[in-house]
Amino acid sequence: MSDSADKQWFNASRLYESLQRLYSTVPYRYFRSGYAFPAWHYLFEVTRRCNLRCRMCQYIDWLENTPVHNQAEGELTTDEWHRIIDQVGRFRFVTFTGGEPFIRQDFMELLEHASRRARTHFISNTTMMPQDRAERVVALAPARFGGMGLNFIGTSLEAPGGLHDEIRHMQGAFERSIAGIRTLRDIRDRAGKRCPMIHVTTVIQKDNVHVLDQMPKVVADAGGEVLNLVTESRMHELPGLGEADPASFRADQIQWPRVDPAALAGALDRTETAARAAGIDLRLPRMPRADLIRYYDTNIDLRDYECRNAWNTLFVGRTGDAYPCWIARVGNVREQSLAQLWNNAAMRGFRQACQRRLFAMCPGCCFIDHRGGGGACGGDEA
Repeated sequence: MSDSADKQWFNASRLYESLQRLYSTVPYRYFRSGYAFPAWHYLFEVTRRCNLRCRMCQYIDWLENTPVHNQAEGELTTDEWHRIIDQVGRFRFVTFTGGEPFIRQDFMELLEHASRRARTHFISNTTMMPQDRAERVVALAPARFGGMGLNFIGTSLEAPGGLHDEIRHMQGAFERSIAGIRTLRDIRDRAGKRCPMIHVTTVIQKDNVHVLDQMPKVVADAGGEVLNLVTESRMHELPGLGEADPASFRADQIQWPRVDPAALAGALDRTETAARAAGIDLRLPRMPRADLIRYYDTNIDLRDYECRNAWNTLFVGRTGDAYPCWIARVGNVREQSLAQLWNNAAMRGFRQACQRRLFAMCPGCCFIDHRGGGGACGGDEA
């Protein structure tokens, strides 16, 4: 990545984070009613269907135990997604995710519709990115960062080569994802554009900690510009998550991921060195280095953290259920508009709870912030 492109990415992503934090400051600190200013960011999960079966996926049990012919049941239709997108205010930010969004035959139509009225971002494994699709994707990018249209694309790689395939449970998945990234980058470069910027996410896990330092070169060689290292989270395995009171869950109900502290510390040091050598922007979770290591050993102290995501972001799941976070359902878009959901009683109650304390399942989430700062978010939101 050139120095100019690196600077533009750094400025765009850090500006987004700063504005998002500033936007939530007043209501988070002073509105005891749980009221928030209009949503800044919408995260739309268009499907949970996927062509991969990743070990650490939050939906792996659902994918493996739900018959394929039943997995699309209840998903919002094309027309319903159009109506939801039409409710998004101009100058807002929309992230599309899954599952794998391109499993839906109408996803390009939805992305194009959203990119005409908002800043957009999608997360894909890029195994389904032929030349013609990549050309349509790049055509949605604005002339400059922050303009209307597709600003960012996120994808994920867990390890080089065969180990990635093993973690993803698909032979050839690594080469297919790399080919998708390269196709997007080549078309973007030929178009003379800086957008969409391409970020790659790697989940820190016991199976890949020994090869994390190889990932910056992998990303650079493929044409990516940012490597996000994110924590593995197992909270989605909790029965009743999203429907039960979040405060009813205990930390000892969660199968926390574990990595040897010395091995992780060494891997992080080597990966930072490798990122500098490869010219890749390495981004880590919003926590001090010591806490990142502690998370995979004895866990972190939640009293040191806060979460303002419920004041910024509204999640909409594949069947229309709405959440300030996946741990608390607040309604459904088939029954209420986005604006009605945003400050309804359930949403305000959840925010009030977050003002008091976080929940047992919150460690590992990339949206929580260390109160003392430290680290740049490695999450998928931008």
